[in-house]
Amino acid sequence: MNAFPDAYLYSMLLTLLLGPDFGSPPSFVSRKLLTVLSECGKTSSLIDDISIVNLYASGSSHSFPVSSGEEALLKVRKEVMNDRVHFVWTQFSELNSYFKKQAEDEGKLNGKLAEMISLLTCEKKSAHRKGMKCSLTSELKEIPTQMDAWVRCLYSTLPTNTMLIICTGHGDTAIVHRLRKILVEQKETAISLEKIVQVLEELQAQAEVALCFVGVKNRGHAR
Repeated sequence: MNAFPDAYLYSMLLTLLLGPDFGSPPSFVSRKLLTVLSECGKTSSLIDDISIVNLYASGSSHSFPVSSGEEALLKVRKEVMNDRVHFVWTQFSELNSYFKKQAEDEGKLNGKLAEMISLLTCEKKSAHRKGMKCSLTSELKEIPTQMDAWVRCLYSTLPTNTMLIICTGHGDTAIVHRLRKILVEQKETAISLEKIVQVLEELQAQAEVALCFVGVKNRGHAR
């Protein structure tokens, strides 16, 4: 017997699959940032994976497809020293690539789902909810350390009075997309539909969290 009423489960599935804006009126399509900058007479450089470059490059922007964080760092350090470029975008995508590989590996995916189900069960029994914290592999710990070194290297290259904006993006969106796909295809899995919905609800809430940091480099330090 289902643990959820059918109508409630159906509504939850639609919200998880289609996003929190499900049922609300459609909004206007946002204009590309690089297009707006170009119309204002500003030159931009876009340094990212080729799929991102093809999707967002526009106007007078310079496009530089890269395949690794090290390659992105070399390109962005060169572009920030170009006086004719007003805005530079790049992305260190190693963490997202790691999450994608984990989500595509069925064994690792099932292991993480089992761990999260266990954590959810423990939280329900506990009077104090502090949020789920899954175990971290040595590889996962190493990636942010490397990215931090790249950011420090980039910052040391920036000219004085340059504004640096760092955004973490979102969390593990790869596993969210994978679980949504499982629910849509309704394939037989070792984990019940109700459990997957519970885990997806928690994972989606975590993946929607992002952080943004802004600093202006001066002769002494960023502020």
